[in-house]
Amino acid sequence: MFSVIIPVHNKKEHVVAAIESVLAQTYDVYELILIDDCSSDGSSELILPYESDRIKIYKRDIPGPGGYAARNLGVKKANYQWITFLDADDVWYSNHLQAAYELIYKYQQVRFFSFSRDKIFKGEKSGFFHAKEEQIDRDVALERFSHKDIFHTNAVVIEKDVFIAAGGFPAGQCKRGGDSDLWLRLLLSCDSIVVSPVITSCYALDNSGVIYGKASVENQHPVHITAIQYIKTNPKENINIYLRKLSNRKNISWLIARKRSGIFTLSELKVIYFKCLEVTEIKQLIKLIVPLYVSKVSASLRKNPS
Repeated sequence: MFSVIIPVHNKKEHVVAAIESVLAQTYDVYELILIDDCSSDGSSELILPYESDRIKIYKRDIPGPGGYAARNLGVKKANYQWITFLDADDVWYSNHLQAAYELIYKYQQVRFFSFSRDKIFKGEKSGFFHAKEEQIDRDVALERFSHKDIFHTNAVVIEKDVFIAAGGFPAGQCKRGGDSDLWLRLLLSCDSIVVSPVITSCYALDNSGVIYGKASVENQHPVHITAIQYIKTNPKENINIYLRKLSNRKNISWLIARKRSGIFTLSELKVIYFKCLEVTEIKQLIKLIVPLYVSKVSASLRKNPS
């Protein structure tokens, strides 16, 4: 049985579609837990009629960044073994829980599953798609994660005990990036995971309050802290190279966002593992180091060479 958790914070325009996408699941052995994370836009009133024996609503007094605390509360209230999440501004396709049930039944020793997902951004559909269904060991999963975001909150299924043992979402520790940090901690606690090419959700970035290139990111990504801690404790592990590469990928993305916002300083480069940089990352760092106004002039010259 599944516990489905939806954190709700000011998603009046989208939350009904999210809830209805859960109710439309072809596999219907689940409970739905809605966490009202101090909504003030009317979302609370919209979700209230859904409360029933199967659908529970819990309220928080203080909203938490990223919905991390809300999701953790949902897990605490969950009655069943398998945990799934859905953001209040996204939707599942009707096959999500059925596909999860089939994989859990097929791979009975696995505790962490990742599905493919669609994404809508500026009206265009793309996404991330696993090439095939396969069980991969921790090292392979970490290597892939060091290059791409192979997980998404709407597209994972996690055993409750494993989620709790990994520490859950890092509520109160960071404002952003906490989902990636959780995926890393889950990987470090699992022997293997299963990935699937089946598309079961749609991440509607157009509906999200997250703005890429935002100024509010910190000067180091949460995965960097987890990676450092693991490497210090396990200095000879083969996976440490993947932890450094993952840390680089996430940190460089954040530092670029900070530069766009005019708050980047060269001292922040101390979080980078220079020996592990990919060619594309070296190019990104060069652009990062070059003063912002020089970058703008260069871009202008490329557009108007005359």
